[in-house]
Amino acid sequence: MNKLSLLALLGLALTACFDKDDTADDSGDPGATGDSWTYYPTEIDVVTYGYDTGEWFYSVDIIGWAENVTMYITQDTSSPWEEDHDLVNIEYALDGAWDLWELTLPITSDWQAQESGVNTLFSGDTAMESTMAWRIEAYEDGAVADCVVWAGSSSTVSLVDNGGCREITF
Repeated sequence: MNKLSLLALLGLALTACFDKDDTADDSGDPGATGDSWTYYPTEIDVVTYGYDTGEWFYSVDIIGWAENVTMYITQDTSSPWEEDHDLVNIEYALDGAWDLWELTLPITSDWQAQESGVNTLFSGDTAMESTMAWRIEAYEDGAVADCVVWAGSSSTVSLVDNGGCREITF
């Protein structure tokens, strides 16, 4: 069952609550009412990334559930490349406490073959990494709920619009 199905079921359950028995336990104990899902505001918790000669790997741990997680990449060179990619929801807690988003991007050298969410033009080496900057946004209800930015060693996060995002370092 995916998160959207769980949210739909939660909506139906909440609707049914309006007709609940007044003798139900209102102590706030989830076990007393049978509730097992809690709302947590969407927040980026941990970002990891890495690369080798053939691909880049990204992983984003979210507190709560994100609707979508998008990553923007740019480069600080005379001919900057820019890419955007939606990460894929890999795993989530049924109680709404967290979810995990990941993406593996094979490296292509053909700019005509580069496709968002499929592959990347950025080669997997320290020279390339040092010229790059990233922005990751986590969405909730169609709006950015949280975002982070970081840059390679010779780049600056000013390459990406930080728009109030937290700067992280590795």
